[in-house]
Amino acid sequence: MKQIARQLGVFVLVALLAGCSTRLAYNNLDWLAVRWIDRQVSLDRDQRAALRELIEEQQQWHCATQLGEYQAWIEQVRLDLLSERLDQKRLVEHGDQLATFGRSLTERIQPLLVELAASLDDRQVDEILRGLDERIVRLREEIGSRSDEQWIIDRAEGMERRLSRLMGPLNSRQRQRLEVWAANLEATYAYQLAQRLYWRERIAVALARRSARSFLETEISALLDPASAWPDPYRRAIEANRELTLEAIEDIVGLTGADQRGRISARLSRLKNDFERLSCEGQASAALLAATDSG
Repeated sequence: MKQIARQLGVFVLVALLAGCSTRLAYNNLDWLAVRWIDRQVSLDRDQRAALRELIEEQQQWHCATQLGEYQAWIEQVRLDLLSERLDQKRLVEHGDQLATFGRSLTERIQPLLVELAASLDDRQVDEILRGLDERIVRLREEIGSRSDEQWIIDRAEGMERRLSRLMGPLNSRQRQRLEVWAANLEATYAYQLAQRLYWRERIAVALARRSARSFLETEISALLDPASAWPDPYRRAIEANRELTLEAIEDIVGLTGADQRGRISARLSRLKNDFERLSCEGQASAALLAATDSG
């Protein structure tokens, strides 16, 4: 359930940031979300129908109230890039805005998750817990099989892939900066494993008492804010790594050439235009429903 809560909370943002498939993903979000959840726990027909209805309601809210803010934010990021103002201060501000979008989504998703959890039977609960156990085993195996040097290589290569999708191939100086960043990050995988074990047990207790509505609501709320249970050493490591990452991104943006900045600007413009068309589609649908109701 933690995996569902955490990942569904950012599902919309991930789908929207999928590039040229933004509108297709958004218009089919109810089907995509139900399909994704069905891979985590086998839902019956009634659960799928109820979940899809709840997701459609939230999508209507999202389209009517959030997409305009997304457009304004994306355009500001683009302008900051072109005017070479994407320093650490601005990156923090943009990150905070993205976090605000995420919090708005998780607040709206919480009732959906409560309804889903309350509807589970014992077989489905067992399936969720087995899935959590399997992910814990995989993480243990991953930690045990990789050297510190391999973790550094994987971090640098993973970040390079993400940045390359946005700006095109990185130059040699940008790759060197990523290597320094990856080597300086504090290892947190032991903390991650401890947190997964902690949440697995808390989820098991929550699902065992899923008929107690108020208790379930409290636990789902906690699941949507997992950082509240981080021990102080883990929190300090995360904050330190965040600072290192902001420094690295500022440096890498400062090393972009005209071609890379043009590619990022074009990508952001396409995304903004997609949101604008989606917003118009949402307004047109709302107007049509209103006209139908008044008739």
